[in-house]
Amino acid sequence: MSTVSRNRFYPLMALAVVLFIIIGFSRTYYLRSLFHLSPMTALVHVHALLFTVWLVLLITQTRLIAAHRVDLHMKLGMASAVFAVVLVAVGVATVFGSAASPRVHSGGFTSPQFSFVGVVTVTAFAVLLGLGVAFRRRAGLHKRFMLLAMIAAVGPATGRLIGLVGAGKYGLAIYMSVIAAFTLCCLVYDWRRNRIVHPVFAIGGLVLVLLWPVRYWVAGSEAWRPVGEWMAKVGATLIY
Repeated sequence: MSTVSRNRFYPLMALAVVLFIIIGFSRTYYLRSLFHLSPMTALVHVHALLFTVWLVLLITQTRLIAAHRVDLHMKLGMASAVFAVVLVAVGVATVFGSAASPRVHSGGFTSPQFSFVGVVTVTAFAVLLGLGVAFRRRAGLHKRFMLLAMIAAVGPATGRLIGLVGAGKYGLAIYMSVIAAFTLCCLVYDWRRNRIVHPVFAIGGLVLVLLWPVRYWVAGSEAWRPVGEWMAKVGATLIY
């Protein structure tokens, strides 16, 4: 595989993930002025704005590496790591706030129940991002963890698309399929380049896929019910 092909994979994958997220949130955020939707809370707006900045940072960082500007990539990377801490903190607050939202999610879950899905999403994103930062001096691990972190974050955008097309009863299968599709692209890339798949993509991708049925199982369990209701009470103080 040529150097050009190697340099293009991560920028293209990052762009694909970013475009998927933008498309998923186009109606409810990026193009919401074109639709008659209820007003957004300040917390959700801040979260969406911060995450949009993160998407821009992701594209910028992959482009810097492709352009062989590792020096700028590393300088921006440290600032991005600090920004990521803020992003995760606001993400956690947003999960609490969404638990208090009076809506029914795919699978028939109430917001307090579905809050477990948000908890796992933020946790997976934060853990993979943290591993990416921890292994920032080992390029092979760093870039794979950072890309997996973004793949872990496509769940909310997937959920918006599921709601848009009215496919809630197929929600679990769609969530798993989207993660599997992005992961498969990574596995194919590794196989074509090295004739072996990297364990970060293989194991990490499998875990991300299997976390979805676990999410649904726990979200619908009696054990999670009081936790979700507590999150809803706390979240109500954040959005009202």
